[in-house]
Amino acid sequence: MSEGQLRVGLAEVEITPPLGLPMCGGLRPRTNVGVDDPLMAKTLLAESGGQRIAVVGVDLIGLTREYADAAIAEAARRTGMDPGTIMVSCSHTHSGPYTVDNLYSPNVTDASYMASLPGQIAESVERAAAALRPASLSIGRSLVYHGLHHRRVLTKEGRALNTWLSGALDDLDYCPQVLGSCGPIDPELWLLRFDDAETGKPFGALVNFSLHVNSHFGTSYSADYPGVIAAELRRSFGPQMISVFTAGACANVNPTLGGPQWRQGADFFARQALMAARSARLVTGPVVVGGARREVEVPRRPAVNRSPDSVSRLRWGSDDEVFTDMLDVIGAMPEQLVLPVNAMRIGPFGLASNPGELFVEHGLTIKRRSPFKHTAVAELTNDLILYQPTRQAFEQEGYETLVGANRVTIEGIEKLVDAAVELLEQLHG
Repeated sequence: MSEGQLRVGLAEVEITPPLGLPMCGGLRPRTNVGVDDPLMAKTLLAESGGQRIAVVGVDLIGLTREYADAAIAEAARRTGMDPGTIMVSCSHTHSGPYTVDNLYSPNVTDASYMASLPGQIAESVERAAAALRPASLSIGRSLVYHGLHHRRVLTKEGRALNTWLSGALDDLDYCPQVLGSCGPIDPELWLLRFDDAETGKPFGALVNFSLHVNSHFGTSYSADYPGVIAAELRRSFGPQMISVFTAGACANVNPTLGGPQWRQGADFFARQALMAARSARLVTGPVVVGGARREVEVPRRPAVNRSPDSVSRLRWGSDDEVFTDMLDVIGAMPEQLVLPVNAMRIGPFGLASNPGELFVEHGLTIKRRSPFKHTAVAELTNDLILYQPTRQAFEQEGYETLVGANRVTIEGIEKLVDAAVELLEQLHG
């Protein structure tokens, strides 16, 4: 094997929880009644020039670093990898179990299920290491403008409302004028395709898309649209095809089709992913692989700095009390938080992480500042610290800026963004 030969392994382990657990994704839990499609932990492990990286895509709302660190430590023990080169990135499906208490609701996690996750995630990494084979890399992209929207609109008074708040937005006395969306979307759907070096047959993919994974939102477990993308790629390329999904910076970008229509949107995204896979361009020459991690100390958001009507103006009725409870939860947290930031590279493609739900504007900033030819962001990686709005969004208020939904100051958020860029620069250099 030559020094620059890329080797890649992919593996998947099912992590579907027991039936009947509380389901996450809303301010109030829903009771699970079934399984529409399984939840998985999937690993892409790449090796070149003596360097290894692992990107694990997990079909969960998120994982706090307690569980992510445990999974990474166990995976490193089993494979001999540097823990700093392993990323555990959650898709943020809203059709899975709770993974943390006081994510708006107390006493909703299942201790036995949570205890099983680090070992199952580590197993997917171990299997991927065992499956390493010489491979080629092709990079594809689709630009997707249909089926997604910036989910915050600006009212004439200069404040934001979310597009699902129909009770407020449809009341012309309460909201007489809307001045359009508060920001952009990121249309890039990236797909890295890996082909067997000997047979030329595709066997794996890394998919990244900046769209909230909350279109299914039923009472059955589901990986949502990333699961549909995975099924379409497997149907098209064969049963050996495993695709790992990471969510881009999409905290304020939602699907336009949900509920009974969720599958219509998911099928469209799957076709876009397939188009990116089929049009992907081969990367010639040696493929450099590398990874890095940094612990970043940031200030926790104060539990009191919000307007008196910031919750009631959203018209959520009895759910207003959820955010009153959050004042105590956030107030009990340390004033300084230590959060992980990662970056990976596979050839000319850079992947930077963020430990929470990152506003799309921050993701576009990372892409703009990145030295790599192609860059993506993987949010909700190695921790779960919830929403990270922009300075402008804090001024406009809205759900994502409320105490509880947000836990880090804007200065801390920008520090995390800077750290991601610096790690990309380090790997590129």
